[in-house]
Amino acid sequence: MRWTYLPPAAYLAFAVYVWIDFTNTAQDGLANLGLVLATYPVAVMGVALTWALGQTGFVLIPNGLGYYTAHAVYFWPAALITAYLLYVVCSAPGWLWRRLSGKRPRQS
Repeated sequence: MRWTYLPPAAYLAFAVYVWIDFTNTAQDGLANLGLVLATYPVAVMGVALTWALGQTGFVLIPNGLGYYTAHAVYFWPAALITAYLLYVVCSAPGWLWRRLSGKRPRQS
């Protein structure tokens, strides 16, 4: 099903918008909030990991790389993981339907 690619593609377009908006915003904590909210599933895991390790800063954003580089190291892999999770969630109904109905996918 080709519609399974639409939500991840739309999300990646949204991620590009969020990154452009981030680079045009003042370097403060509120700018980081947009990146974290845009990558919510990965951010939740990062907050849990930060809490488990007893750290004071967010462990998925590295220190010592410069402001934009450190945030890019976090944001772009997190955005790709989030897009992949969207793909998995959107392809699950079709996979379940084929599995339960016993139909084999068409081969081109």
